[in-house]
Amino acid sequence: MDVPLELGEEIPGSALHRGEPVTVSLSPKGRADSSLPKGFQSVTSLPLQGREKILGTITFLRRSSRPSRKALLPLLSGLSGQAALALENATAFEKLRGRLLEASRERKKEAQTRTFLENIVDRSVDPILATDLQGRLTFVSRGAEEMFGLPRQELLGKKIAQFYGGGEREARKIMKVLVRKERLRNYETEFLGPRGKPISVILSASLLKDRRGNPVGTLGVSREITEYKNLLNHVTRTEQSYQKLFEAVNDAICYLNRDGYFSTFNRMFLRMTGYTEKEMRSSHFSRIIHPDDLPMMLNDHEKVLRGDYVPERYTFRLINKEEKVIYVEGNFRRLKEKNEVLGVLAVLRDVTEKIRLEKELLELSITDGLTGLHNQRHFYNELDKEMERVKRQHTTLSLLLFDLDDFKVFNDIHGHLEGDKVLRSVAQVVLKSIRRMDSAYRYGGDEFTVILPGATKAEAAQVAERIRKSFPLTPSLQQIKLSIGLVEFDPQYDLTSFVKHADEAMYTAKKMGGNQIFIRS
Repeated sequence: MDVPLELGEEIPGSALHRGEPVTVSLSPKGRADSSLPKGFQSVTSLPLQGREKILGTITFLRRSSRPSRKALLPLLSGLSGQAALALENATAFEKLRGRLLEASRERKKEAQTRTFLENIVDRSVDPILATDLQGRLTFVSRGAEEMFGLPRQELLGKKIAQFYGGGEREARKIMKVLVRKERLRNYETEFLGPRGKPISVILSASLLKDRRGNPVGTLGVSREITEYKNLLNHVTRTEQSYQKLFEAVNDAICYLNRDGYFSTFNRMFLRMTGYTEKEMRSSHFSRIIHPDDLPMMLNDHEKVLRGDYVPERYTFRLINKEEKVIYVEGNFRRLKEKNEVLGVLAVLRDVTEKIRLEKELLELSITDGLTGLHNQRHFYNELDKEMERVKRQHTTLSLLLFDLDDFKVFNDIHGHLEGDKVLRSVAQVVLKSIRRMDSAYRYGGDEFTVILPGATKAEAAQVAERIRKSFPLTPSLQQIKLSIGLVEFDPQYDLTSFVKHADEAMYTAKKMGGNQIFIRS
């Protein structure tokens, strides 16, 4: 229905003020808007909603007083959203902006009722598609006809899933994002062109809604990635354009030629590495890569140049001028021009603090808070790894499991604070008694365990004896005795049986009177 206007209020101003579409029908006897050309009876004005604010309005004029707007308004609302997005991204999509300006000039020259956005859809080289909620195509632009190699009549009504390289699965994934977020920006996907030829595109789409806010379909604009890469190629060859684009971002950006030497980079890159522009110019990237990561980076550089698959983002280490290790998350794309590979564009982000926090969280999750030893969960993970290594390399492995004799009685007499002091002292004694390659864990309560890689029963018994003899020499442990079970790994053991045999050996030592070491044969 039409929206009533306040006295003296113009239609575009009303749409701008309300932030929603405004439609007004003007009768010959009714009030005329002084801003409108004569002869028009129906006006629809829509706000151009940007990311942060309304950018302006777009107005559609019709000569009939009661046009059929119910089906058209959702499409126009979706198109106005795409126009706002295009206006805000005018710098990055200079070519599209030129089409918008050209369409606007054409509209003024011809004085036709065709809307601003209809010109974009009809004249745009970029494919524009609309679907209903079942994924059936309800509109295709000329660009879409050219991309798929089919006339509009054959495309309408077909399911868009059959044109995705990923088929129905890809279509459901995109629709799921649109239903949840209502918009999809710069999503990389693949369409199937004539004779099934894959076409890589960047897709931006919106969820279309009716006046009540109910979803009725989708509208998408796609762009071939080759055009985007050509733009990046142009930027890297034009110093002034490059600086405007890359100095404005917070990420470190650099360009490597085919041989891996730095050609251009921004200030964030110099700040990250600590080198001056003169020092870094024409330097090979191996100069700043951590030696352990260098083989991987050399291999991946060649993969990017060949166009082979490499992870979209992955983490590696740099060493800056002060020899400080920096963890970096990198994104790499090869740059081509006329089928010639020019080099690689790298976008880097310092994630050192993120990695540090992740390591701290991991360490907290696998560490016993009282003793500082690793906990039972980490023990099982490490023991499983060691067992697999023994099976592959045919080496030896032994396991110690011990608990403190009558520790509950000690706690009841001296209190839990003294008991905690004992547990911490046990952890220190164990760490001092084991070998460099061994690892100690608090198994639970007053039970402790030690993994001894490469140790036979005899060698493990020496470690167990050092632990037992250290108790009388430690002031806080002189009243404490322990029972130790020892077992050497047998290839027939699984994880559960290996630990079970050690547990049985420990309780056998306890039954023998305590303060014993029992070696399971």
